[in-house]
Amino acid sequence: MRYLKLILILMIICIIPGCTVTQNPEYISLKTKPNTHFYTGEIYSKLSKDEPYTLKIFDMNVYKYFNVNTREHSIVLEFIENLKDPNFNIEIDSKLEPRYKLIIEFKDSKYVINAYNEKELSVYPWDGTFPEDTISMEDVPDYYNIYKFCEFITKISQGYEG
Repeated sequence: MRYLKLILILMIICIIPGCTVTQNPEYISLKTKPNTHFYTGEIYSKLSKDEPYTLKIFDMNVYKYFNVNTREHSIVLEFIENLKDPNFNIEIDSKLEPRYKLIIEFKDSKYVINAYNEKELSVYPWDGTFPEDTISMEDVPDYYNIYKFCEFITKISQGYEG
């Protein structure tokens, strides 16, 4: 009988916190994405505040990571600064596979930029709840093209000097 009371008390203690006593949710869960460049804006905000981060490129053809030298990190901020509203929310063919994944790791979060080709990208966090940002690199100068940047870094990392 004593164990039955103990089990009953433990069950009540475990069940009650799951009940919603108040109407204040612990986590904010928006139903729709606030804007078409939501995740890109988060990255831009962190970069603008000079938060430390690392960059890695994952080449999907050879399944290999390439670390990006800190001297090359400015490419992400410069790329985002060259985007305009028409660059966002494009349709990317669902059959298209990314060639490169540019991984941006901050202290408290991680983002992935999928580079499909020289014209199409998608941006999303490692653990996001909204659909990814889809981006056209149309009218973005070649110097800031993420696909070409990934190509360049992988070639340099493999000893190509041309």
